[in-house]
Amino acid sequence: MKAQYLPEMISSSRITLRKHQMDLAETMFRYVDEDRTRLGRFLPWVAWTKGIHDERDYIEMTHRQWADYKMFDYGIFLNDGQVYVGNVGVHTIAWDHNRCELGYWILGKYEGQGYISEAVKALEAILFNLGFFRIEIHCSGTNARSGGVAERCGYVLEGRLRQHAIENGQRRDTLIYAKLKNGK
Repeated sequence: MKAQYLPEMISSSRITLRKHQMDLAETMFRYVDEDRTRLGRFLPWVAWTKGIHDERDYIEMTHRQWADYKMFDYGIFLNDGQVYVGNVGVHTIAWDHNRCELGYWILGKYEGQGYISEAVKALEAILFNLGFFRIEIHCSGTNARSGGVAERCGYVLEGRLRQHAIENGQRRDTLIYAKLKNGK
């Protein structure tokens, strides 16, 4: 499979995924900052995000990674186009093996409304159309909500990496879910 760009915008019934733009940095930081405790339970980057400059650096990095075909990160917006609710992205891309991983987060007040599941399904449809064969979702063994998204979207739990990572100073398991293009 040849490396190729993903579209900068992907729409589904209730949401639109848009490639990050610099004017989103302040909102991204405000969301992370107001939901720091909840997000920080499972996402190590929350601790390193201390100001708007960190979000600007992150957006610049995503643009470099996008240009190098290494990561495609999107903001998730409600279809009115103004309300930003979180992020979803494609990373750990192995072009030679037609494989990648999805990652996501959502602001707490939008949690439980199906937006992340919808974002995952919209993004995976594009990825399978581009020729990806395997898509993975990795999450903390203690993050039931993230695992629930994977399961609702038809991903199969393939394994548990025991004591695989350190999260908030404690060893934790990592769950690996996967979905294959052929549905098996």
